[in-house]
Amino acid sequence: MANHMVQELIVLRNVCCPRARHLESGEMPFLATSVNAHLSEEVATRFRRLKPVILTVWTKEELKKRPWENRHSDNELVERIVRVCFEAYRQGGLLSLMDLQWIFQVSACKISQLIRGAQKRCTIIVPTPGTILDSGRSMTHKDIIIELHLQGYTVREIARMTFHSPRAVDNYIGTFESVLILDLYHIPKRLMARILKKGISLIEEHLRLARKHFRDEEDKKRLLAWKEVNA
Repeated sequence: MANHMVQELIVLRNVCCPRARHLESGEMPFLATSVNAHLSEEVATRFRRLKPVILTVWTKEELKKRPWENRHSDNELVERIVRVCFEAYRQGGLLSLMDLQWIFQVSACKISQLIRGAQKRCTIIVPTPGTILDSGRSMTHKDIIIELHLQGYTVREIARMTFHSPRAVDNYIGTFESVLILDLYHIPKRLMARILKKGISLIEEHLRLARKHFRDEEDKKRLLAWKEVNA
């Protein structure tokens, strides 16, 4: 048993803190928030589930430009930020704004601004705790999936664009349309939550999206008629 414990510790140490000779130039190890963390329960950072990841802060091509001698533009910076976010996500981790601030030595406010701009400009979801775990005030995957759906994209296209499964996309769209139908009949929010077996905060978020995209009941009815639902 002692031998087994030592082997486990060696593996854990190598995963969380790999030796420098095992890293490429420009790479760094980092402990990111796990994609399986439940932030509502693991409020304090020290109690969150973490995931060790390897991040490419500088690629070989970027290093060849001698970045320490030239001031990089926001476009180059946002490309690096988005890249490391997706690298962490593919390894099961999520980087918060504070993590990115520490990695890139740029203020969290500036990073938030760059990420929001990239998401709107490219219609993508940059994986962070705010977008994947719905923590914070960032634009969540729910918002983007519903907006893409209302723009006429298919479930398969949305799944590819947002890195979600078609089933997950269907669930988001289905909940939104259910809330839309119940709202047309002026069902109270708490009753909607009971009927759909969803949290009241989720119902309120879908109602907010409905108010954002539909001016009146006729607009809502036109969408439902397009979906072959008579309301």
